[in-house]
Amino acid sequence: MLSIARSEVEVRPNRIFSNPYLNDSETAVLVDLVSSVSPRVMVEIGCQTGRTAKTILDSVHTLEAYVGVDVPWDHEPMLSCQRSEIPYTAGLWAAADPRFSVLVHERGSLGVGPQDLEPCDAVFIDGDHSAYAVTHDSNLARAVVRPGGIIIWHDYCNPAVEVTRALDKLYEEGWPIVHVLGTWLAFRRT
Repeated sequence: MLSIARSEVEVRPNRIFSNPYLNDSETAVLVDLVSSVSPRVMVEIGCQTGRTAKTILDSVHTLEAYVGVDVPWDHEPMLSCQRSEIPYTAGLWAAADPRFSVLVHERGSLGVGPQDLEPCDAVFIDGDHSAYAVTHDSNLARAVVRPGGIIIWHDYCNPAVEVTRALDKLYEEGWPIVHVLGTWLAFRRT
């Protein structure tokens, strides 16, 4: 089991964020974690319709570029429970922001390597929730996040998916991953 963050992040439930996949408290924690590294460049693996990207772009003013990675609408995910999460138009909510770009690949992040992304300061992993993809995405993030940056995962402790299994294995291998108590978020500083 991962170590638990008790005071490193502050949950501010009075901040309201509309997102069907992250509750308001998780979104506030995510924004605070991203803000903590004053990122210039961020990557989100599994940007879906871009609600999280829009929220982060509106809230983190140091960002100069934000890259969303996703799949085309007819993609078949490894876990059938994620079929309803495939967006018709990836990144739609954030598309009007000139700092936002989206990389849609038929294999999603599994078709993306470090050469396809610029060095960044923060990566949010919330795409394919199979253990295989989470491990791939974690290694991809580690390859592109600059020192002093952060990698954040969603769905740790969600029993419907394989994120917990993948992150527990990485933790056993020495990754300093921390679970944010009371959320499905986990993170690692670089």
